[in-house]
Amino acid sequence: MPKITVIMTSYNKPTFVKKSILSVLNQTFQDFELFIMDDNSNEMTQKVIQPFINKKNVHFYKSNVAHISERTKKVRYAALINEALKHAKGEYITYITDDNQYEKERLKMMSSYLDENKDVQIIYSASKTIHLDESDLPIKTVERPAKKVTNNAPCAIDHCSIMHRASVLPILEKRWSSYWDEDPQFYRIGDARFFWRLNHYWDFHPLDEVLDINYITSHSIHAQLFAEEKNEFVQLLPPQRTCKELREDLRKKRG
Repeated sequence: MPKITVIMTSYNKPTFVKKSILSVLNQTFQDFELFIMDDNSNEMTQKVIQPFINKKNVHFYKSNVAHISERTKKVRYAALINEALKHAKGEYITYITDDNQYEKERLKMMSSYLDENKDVQIIYSASKTIHLDESDLPIKTVERPAKKVTNNAPCAIDHCSIMHRASVLPILEKRWSSYWDEDPQFYRIGDARFFWRLNHYWDFHPLDEVLDINYITSHSIHAQLFAEEKNEFVQLLPPQRTCKELREDLRKKRG
């Protein structure tokens, strides 16, 4: 049984997905399984992924979602993650996207922290976000630190920066009948909604080392959702729930 399950979501990022996959496969800590969860990407992306899918510690899944109307019925990356979690065998669970890259020591450092701190269920690292222009050149870099234990993680932490024990999952499923929330009202903040669930029970503990780099491109879901000119995909989504709403709800629950 692998120590860690890494879940990667992928959709139409042929320029970046190879580097993302390699950043996992080239980790100094090698006791892991990698789920590549592809949402029926274009041929170019499939061609990039293909050489990796027969590796012994890689599990590949491709959805059959084709039409844009299907893509807006649920939070697609949440649905892909939920599918992977059904089959995950790792003691620890962590996440990556097709435009994110791990630093080489990430799995070693985060798993060691959980090994040494048995009472901690969730940890998060510092991270770096690089915004790219239409030519994929950097225009802005932002570092997100990991300084404090938090009981209000929504929109303060990215899901590519966390690792949690697999043992938290049955508790979430029992209460909400799923792990991640697939309701399309949360397309913009799917990871924040997951954190909202986690924070009902557990705090997030910091590891103040930059262990992942996230690239925001014009093709990223993040960029599409926040663009001034809304494309067809965004127009088909229901009104989106907000970070403020989730964070205030957690504060109220704690009095």
